[in-house]
Amino acid sequence: MNFTAFSSAFSSLIFSNRCPSCLKSSFENLAEYGICFQCKKFIQTKVSITYRGPLQIFAGSRYTSDISRIILAAKEDNQVQARAFLAERLSQSLIKALESTSQNKNLSAKNVIIIPIPSRRSADRKRGFAHIELLVKHFIAMNETVSFQVLDCLRHSRKISDQTSLNFHERAMNMKGAFKVDEIKYFEIYPTKNSNSAVFLLDDLVTTGATVQAANSALFALGGRVDGVLASCATEGFTH
Repeated sequence: MNFTAFSSAFSSLIFSNRCPSCLKSSFENLAEYGICFQCKKFIQTKVSITYRGPLQIFAGSRYTSDISRIILAAKEDNQVQARAFLAERLSQSLIKALESTSQNKNLSAKNVIIIPIPSRRSADRKRGFAHIELLVKHFIAMNETVSFQVLDCLRHSRKISDQTSLNFHERAMNMKGAFKVDEIKYFEIYPTKNSNSAVFLLDDLVTTGATVQAANSALFALGGRVDGVLASCATEGFTH
């Protein structure tokens, strides 16, 4: 962890009364995960189920400007409470996903394989930490009754552009063929096809679905299986 990442994480612990959504400091006790009561009113935490192509998306909340700021607080400022909130929404999406997949596919609700969607390495280097790795650790710690296998097998096959300003079609082209599977993990992918464990891709945010579909394609090409996507939040449809 570099100095910037360390100072951000240290500040988030000291100044715990700073809401990760509106970023305002308060001398009053804040709601759960440090989110102020005013922002909490506007955060929709109902789990949603949508589709992106063939993939079923289980999202812990609907993507809004308030959620966007919480993601940025975790991803860019390494704010611990913000990441804990995202992990909690992932936990709620897991409950809904296991209800659906275990019934429909006769899968074990206690054995779960997680395949994280990696950030760009250049972004991780700039931040000084890997947000998704930290998010997965929070998420697993919150679900002690589940036996997790984290299959960190996806790598970017080429340079991709930041997707923030791209529209639906540009994102699809940007992410097409963007992932490959780490050769060391080849023999861990194939057994997932006939495993009774639930297999989920995991990300903090799903918008157009270009990223998760590209990841799914890379896994499918090697005989892997994906039962759905766990997300902290997602948009209601394909638009950004």
